[in-house]
Amino acid sequence: MKEQKKILAVDDDPNCIAILEELLSEHYDLRTARSGQEALAVVCDFVPDVVLLDVMMPYMDGYELCRRLREIPALLNTTIIMLTAKGELEDKIQGHQTGADDYITKPFEETDLLDSVEYFLRNASKEVKSR
Repeated sequence: MKEQKKILAVDDDPNCIAILEELLSEHYDLRTARSGQEALAVVCDFVPDVVLLDVMMPYMDGYELCRRLREIPALLNTTIIMLTAKGELEDKIQGHQTGADDYITKPFEETDLLDSVEYFLRNASKEVKSR
């Protein structure tokens, strides 16, 4: 049996977490965190292939969490997808400057999110095979 890819979803909105669990938990090893601090604790034991990251969270926003995740050597090849209601061009630029690989605005189309996740997982496995 093929090992499931790992996804960490970080969002302080319980409704968004519930949607992501419904959408992703059947096909991926999904963990969730409701804050930046909780996410940093989760990644100590769970090295995700993809992080889905909200921007607007209390105490530590998604941009700061993204920067911190990019400083962890074990997560250098982890894809980070910002999943947020902040949809202005400046927000997207800031997301990419902090290390995000993709930026999807809420409300999102399920197929857009799934396509993005699959795209990055497929390309990550090609990179590993070519090494």
